[in-house]
Parts: sequence; C-alpha cells; structure tokens
Amino acid sequence: MYIKKYNCKIMITQKKMTVPIFDYKLTIVIFDKWDEVSHLFDGGPEPKAITATRYGAALVAVNSKRGSSIVHEAEHIKNAIWSYIGYTPQRDNDEADAYLLTYIYNKITDVFYRHDRAAR
Repeated sequence: MYIKKYNCKIMITQKKMTVPIFDYKLTIVIFDKWDEVSHLFDGGPEPKAITATRYGAALVAVNSKRGSSIVHEAEHIKNAIWSYIGYTPQRDNDEADAYLLTYIYNKITDVFYRHDRAAR
C-alpha cells in the first residue's frame, strides 16, 4: 500500500511492509522537503537520507532528489535485520548479505520511482 500526502505542492510517498522470512517491519518514506518528515526523527541537520531502527523495525526516509543514498540506507537496514535475528555475516560467503541488500534496495527504489512519477 502506498500513501501519498499532498500539502502545498509538497508530497511524501510512503510504504509500510514486512520483510519476508525475517518478520522485520520496514517503513519507506520518500520526501521532497525535510520539514515533511523531520518530526519522525530526533532532529539535527537535514540529511540526504536517514534510517532509524529499533528492535524489529526500521524507518527509512530518502530525499526525492538524492536517490544515490538508497544503497547506503539499505546497508544500514540489512545490518539491523542481521542484528535482529542474531546472524553474523560470513566474510567468505556473502551471498545472503548480497541478496538481502538487493531486496531492500529494490523495495526502496520502487517507492522512490513511484514518488517521482507522481510528482510529474
């Protein structure tokens, strides 16, 4: 489910999901202006993207003009999932790492491009 919120030509696109197998909650938010999502985080300067994690859940917010930050945030989420399930990545067999990172990256980019299409 995608949620689009319009307010004075400002828009966010959001999707809530659960990462299969790991039962890990993930909320993805693409924003145009930091003011739209800053209340969800602990303040600080405006980031290109940001991820907040807690036990069993992550909230990722990406600026709609900073798609290059998606893989960076996907890495944080992947590591949070490994911590959540108690898995230690294998240095010489990183296939599980790569597959999970790709899955998360694809989910975030799906929302990112949906936001971009809606903004046109």
